[in-house]
Amino acid sequence: MDNYMVWVWLGITVLALVVEFSTTQLVSFWFAIAGGVTLALSFIPGFPWWGQIILFAGLSIILFFAFRPFVKKWLKKHEGKNTNTNMDLIIGMYVRLIEGADFDNLGSAKIGDVVWSVKSKDEAVLEKDEIVKIVAIEGNKLIAEKVENKNDIEEVK
Repeated sequence: MDNYMVWVWLGITVLALVVEFSTTQLVSFWFAIAGGVTLALSFIPGFPWWGQIILFAGLSIILFFAFRPFVKKWLKKHEGKNTNTNMDLIIGMYVRLIEGADFDNLGSAKIGDVVWSVKSKDEAVLEKDEIVKIVAIEGNKLIAEKVENKNDIEEVK
């Protein structure tokens, strides 16, 4: 086939889509659109390769700067609706400590098959076998608080 640029644009479009599906930054999506348009226009007989490159570069830049802010704003607006992770399920959970925690030492608790480091929310002493409520996660540590009213405990993991 004489028109090798068709394959170049097809490759760029597919590569941009693969990169976009593996990230959430909305950068290569615009290159995929520009690559698809340039791919379609590369079938026009006599359309020079340098014109295709200029078209691709210009269209990519225009799409990126014109539409990315709107799409980012839309995604941010709709972000919290279905983006919960399994980490969010741990917050609010009641657990029994297998090691106590104090100001200088981290405690530990087992959730499922994973042993987590536990830190007190207000630096209070948390005793071994005490039931605590997980209120946050910082890095790989669970932040817990004492349960004052034992009637509040729903289910201990």
